[in-house]
Amino acid sequence: MARAILHLICGNCGCNDMWEWTHRKELRDGNEIIDTEDVQLQCKNCYTLHSLNRNASKNQST
Repeated sequence: MARAILHLICGNCGCNDMWEWTHRKELRDGNEIIDTEDVQLQCKNCYTLHSLNRNASKNQST
C-alpha cells in the first residue's frame, strides 16, 4: 500500500496549510443528541469549519 500525501484545500478561501482538527463523540442540545461522532477540520485562515462526516464514510469493518 502506498502512503500518499493528503492535500486539503479550504472550499471557502482556498488556503491549504493552516488546519486545526478536533474530535468529538457527539453534539448535544440538552439531553438530545443532534449529531454523532465526528472529526472536524477548521481552516485557521478564514475559520470555516469542515466536517469529515459529510465527506467520508466510516469504515464499518471489525
